[in-house]
Amino acid sequence: MKRRNFIYSGGSLILGGMLAMTNLGFAGEPGKIVPYKVLSVRCNGCMHCIRSCQQKVLVMQSGKAFIDSARCMGCGDCARYCRRQAIVPAKP
Repeated sequence: MKRRNFIYSGGSLILGGMLAMTNLGFAGEPGKIVPYKVLSVRCNGCMHCIRSCQQKVLVMQSGKAFIDSARCMGCGDCARYCRRQAIVPAKP
């Protein structure tokens, strides 16, 4: 397989058919961490997001997922695994 090097400066990127999200923040500031939040009205408590979070910042509260925004790294894994689109970036 041929290796390719490229320069990338943010936004969304498609690699091998999968969407790789980069966290630029709402102002487009590279490197700014924007934590995610759970829209509780959409969450059905399936726990897909909790299992996907490598940082272990999601917990169940009253049958719904909850994100500890102080510990969230803004990677977006939880949002990609949520089948109900209940996880969105929190506005700063």
